[in-house]
Amino acid sequence: MTDGPLAGFRILDLTSVVSGPFCTMLLGDLGADIIKIEAPEGDTLRTFSRPQKNGMSVGFLSFNRNKRSIVIDLHKDSGRNLVRRLAAKADALIENNRPGVADRLGIGYADIRRVNPKIVYCSISGFGPDGPNANAPAYDPLIQGYSGLSNVQGARIGRPMGVQMAMADKITGITAALCLVSALHAARNRGVGQYVRVPMLEALIAFTFNDTGFQHVLQPPEEFKDQMPRSSTVEPFKTKDGYISVGPFTDAQYRAIAVALGHPEWWDESLTRMDRVRGILRKSAEVYQEKNSAEILAALREHDVPCAPVHSYESLFEDPDVIANQVFFMYDYPGVGKVRTNRCSARFSETPMQMRRIPPRLAEHTDELLRECGIERAEIEELRAAGVIR
Repeated sequence: MTDGPLAGFRILDLTSVVSGPFCTMLLGDLGADIIKIEAPEGDTLRTFSRPQKNGMSVGFLSFNRNKRSIVIDLHKDSGRNLVRRLAAKADALIENNRPGVADRLGIGYADIRRVNPKIVYCSISGFGPDGPNANAPAYDPLIQGYSGLSNVQGARIGRPMGVQMAMADKITGITAALCLVSALHAARNRGVGQYVRVPMLEALIAFTFNDTGFQHVLQPPEEFKDQMPRSSTVEPFKTKDGYISVGPFTDAQYRAIAVALGHPEWWDESLTRMDRVRGILRKSAEVYQEKNSAEILAALREHDVPCAPVHSYESLFEDPDVIANQVFFMYDYPGVGKVRTNRCSARFSETPMQMRRIPPRLAEHTDELLRECGIERAEIEELRAAGVIR
């Protein structure tokens, strides 16, 4: 099997739920050796989310491929010492505990740096290191609201509305993955590690503000509010049998809509550009409702108008582009059966991203990992007898 671009890097993963596990899954897809250190009861996501089959949750399966699992009880001195021993031979460690927890356990950055000065240590938190909420707990819906995203999402209906996915968690995970790769590169070049902190709030604001906060960029903002762009093509258009997305941007594309629908006269040069655009959007929306989606899409594509179907997951699985590119695939999971997952999101010509390991069973690799760390079998059995490992 061809190695990924991060082959040779070992990363200790002390995260749970979504933000951290999504980050380390991406790094694992890229070829890093991800060591998932779990509490005796396992990652919360193993049993918290539904649906489940034979004790395995879909949530855990969705965020934990390409990892190896070891169980260590961090409430025991021997367990914390074991983490430090593993960290001595790792390139990076990531945790998403509430701020201060890792330090109190003796596995914070200062503790780990003493045993491995070259390590990259990443902490995911809800809020930044300063301010009244620095140590506050945080979950995805809180950060969506706090960041302003919920108000942006619900602007058309006049009240805040959450995005129906773990948006803050996943954006934070992507941000942390980029930061970790960058810090690993710096560590290889400079010979020293560093502490990387990724607050969920700041990651989501950095993701959303660029194009939702235009009215607050130029100062004073009151002078520019009348210049704010307004998109009329964000929402899908109703057709006779469903919905489609149509995304014209240039004058040529708006004109092409009129031609594609058999009404070139809609592009009336005697009107202002804004009136022409509004007229085409309004009139084309009426035509869409009289015809099936496939017919409309075919006509628009013939004239190179940006457009696409609006899928449900059921129809997405049957889409010819999705099938041709093998966006989804099935694998067998012990005790669960067939599992559908999505392919890794980028294509590398020489060092591909891919699923090399299915999500681990709890403590599946404990002995294997400790032996790789140089720990003798007798000590492993002592640790297991003491309840430090499973």
